[in-house]
Amino acid sequence: MIPVEKDVARFGALFAAAATTTPQPQPCSATSVIVAGMGGSGIAGRLAQALAERCGGLRVSAWSDYGLPAWADGSEHVFAVSYSGNTAETLSGAERAIELGTNWEAITTGGRLAALAHEHSAPVTAVEPGHQPRAALPLLLVPLLRRLTLSGIEAQVAEATEVLAEPAGDAGAIAAQLSGKLPFIYGAGGLATVAYRWRCQIEENAKQLAVHHALPELDHNEIVGWAAPPGNAVIVALREPDEPARVAARWEASRAVAWRDVPVVECRAHGKNPLARWLSLVQLGDAVSVELAHLNGVEPTPVVVIEELKRRLEE
Repeated sequence: MIPVEKDVARFGALFAAAATTTPQPQPCSATSVIVAGMGGSGIAGRLAQALAERCGGLRVSAWSDYGLPAWADGSEHVFAVSYSGNTAETLSGAERAIELGTNWEAITTGGRLAALAHEHSAPVTAVEPGHQPRAALPLLLVPLLRRLTLSGIEAQVAEATEVLAEPAGDAGAIAAQLSGKLPFIYGAGGLATVAYRWRCQIEENAKQLAVHHALPELDHNEIVGWAAPPGNAVIVALREPDEPARVAARWEASRAVAWRDVPVVECRAHGKNPLARWLSLVQLGDAVSVELAHLNGVEPTPVVVIEELKRRLEE
């Protein structure tokens, strides 16, 4: 298994390889799509949903739970995304799709999910094995996006390839500001999904708790909690270079009202299109999590607690 830190250093190269080698199939004809996936595999669906909300083309719903949502009636197209192919929740989603008689397909390295798909003549997109699921995002995301009728997606994939070829930024300096702290990671729009990715990577790779929320929603609830912030709190603000004036105004007002005495680390996205911008900050966040792991004196790759949980559930 390739260590997480090696794949994080190769994030852009992995994305470029996926963009080059993944075929460009006919997009699915459904107008509503459910992407079932958990953890590092599930983030692909969350990014696809955010892109659909920003760019249009079809409705995408990310699903991270057992089965499928109760409103699923068989008219949707289901993508079951599991890097290992053995994720219990995603397998149950595929089984529910079979019960409903809906069209579905798998994106996986193999496992029980691939076997189930072959048994029921569902398409399978095989991705390269040997990576940790949380480090395999580029390998899972590109084939998913190429099956969706999202507006201008090929141009976005091309630009993301160029942007991700550049260095991720000074991840070491950012990690130093987060070491020993409780990071509150915030983003607006699609960057709220990226904030979730930062949280997950910091927790899995650096073994350090983190919090995330979305702007403007946090201005209607969480901001009140900053009247008595934790002593080790630090804000990570994920921002786009030309965000709407009303979003920029909220950032500044929130800082003035709630974060006057709290360190704020601003990280700006790069690129013209949403996919490139969001992935530029995914790439940076992944790198920060690895640098933070080193500062915390832990190995990024092992996730002993998750493995113990899985063992207990299988007993």
